[in-house]
Amino acid sequence: MMFKLAEALGRLALAGREMTRLAGFTSRVDMLLNVLNDLENGKYQRTMILDINNTHQTRQENSGEINGKANGLLLSASSSLSSPSTDEDDLVTFQPGAGKIEIRDNLIRFKRVPLVTPNGDILIKCLDFEVPSGTNVLVCGPNGCGKSSLFRILGELWPLWGGKLIKPEKGKLFYVPQRPYMTIGTLRDQVIYPDRPADARRKSFTDSDLEELLENVQLKYILEREGGWESQQDWMDVLSGGEKQRIAMSRLFYHRPQFAILDECTSAVSADVEDNIYRRCHELGITLFTVSHRKSLWKHHDYSLHMNGRGFYEFKKINHEDPNTQFGS
Repeated sequence: MMFKLAEALGRLALAGREMTRLAGFTSRVDMLLNVLNDLENGKYQRTMILDINNTHQTRQENSGEINGKANGLLLSASSSLSSPSTDEDDLVTFQPGAGKIEIRDNLIRFKRVPLVTPNGDILIKCLDFEVPSGTNVLVCGPNGCGKSSLFRILGELWPLWGGKLIKPEKGKLFYVPQRPYMTIGTLRDQVIYPDRPADARRKSFTDSDLEELLENVQLKYILEREGGWESQQDWMDVLSGGEKQRIAMSRLFYHRPQFAILDECTSAVSADVEDNIYRRCHELGITLFTVSHRKSLWKHHDYSLHMNGRGFYEFKKINHEDPNTQFGS
């Protein structure tokens, strides 16, 4: 009887730990739902202001020194972040949701678009460049300069504080991260995600077509190793980092969007496989925004977008004949 009592107490102690974990998860889910509700209602509240009544405060951020004022929904900033102007005519007022988005195929254009976080932190005051289909862009810069922020605005995850953004509809813009998500399900589900098998059949994709996608990323061997398309595994643990990145690229080839954002997505892939992947993107007509500092990728791109982390950027054509061209390491 004492043994059973000790066993019950042990189970109770374990249950207490599990309840603590559950409470933590519940709190985070509740916070996420509250943020999503705020976003739906157009509410973007600045949470890091020391004195909301101070109309001219200076804060030092990772993106550089920013002089301006904010009240949670409205923010004024000078035209130069590294050397703020004091001329009142040089001040531009931003407001979340004030920018315009125009849906158009085969073109991405930032027309006087400020790069501003939902909290109101200005990373770049005015982005102005155009990328038509077929023009690959290499995006580089130090950590915190605004690379990811640019793509969050492009994906409409963050509000547009001003200017005009021309872009294709969401289904024609694809994002491939450095650590791709592996869904619960079969090997087939990993390649066609977020589609379902019924969606793949409706698009006339057969298993042979999917096998060709794996061959494009030199991952065909995984079919035999894992037991075929119907195999179900914990894919986050079963696959290596490079294999997960190649699965993500086969996923890109399956969806074949107009534009793709590749965020260090081949960092764990060998140079020869990486080269084949970029060539295949060109063959499929997928225009790329690539975040990377790898010199081996320069030859696959036409323009560079360099952000210096101090509020300035440079968009220029890559001169492949110039040995002094530098974007990274």
